[in-house]
Amino acid sequence: MLFRTKTAVYLGIAVFFFLFVSTVSARPFRLGKLPDKGKNFSCGTCHVNPSGGGSRNAFGKDYAKVGMKAGDKYTQDLGAMDSHQDGSSNDGEFATGTNPGDPGSKPAN
Repeated sequence: MLFRTKTAVYLGIAVFFFLFVSTVSARPFRLGKLPDKGKNFSCGTCHVNPSGGGSRNAFGKDYAKVGMKAGDKYTQDLGAMDSHQDGSSNDGEFATGTNPGDPGSKPAN
């Protein structure tokens, strides 16, 4: 009985540790793939919640479709897209410091 309890406790700790570490380590890895390295909007570049996790915004959805399929990287095709349909490419958004995933954030004309 004591063996089962210890095993369950260790298994619970291992699962918690795995989930926590994978969440924490994914953030800087993925942000480093972006042209601005995540310095302007951090997790809000891809997620609706600026703290990250949960639903993705338009750019995050496009990254999942294009970037992840290309080996988890920012590609020329992704850069040429206009994720939130504001008339400016994702490359243009990054170049001007606006958020390609936020429809309210667009380069000045």
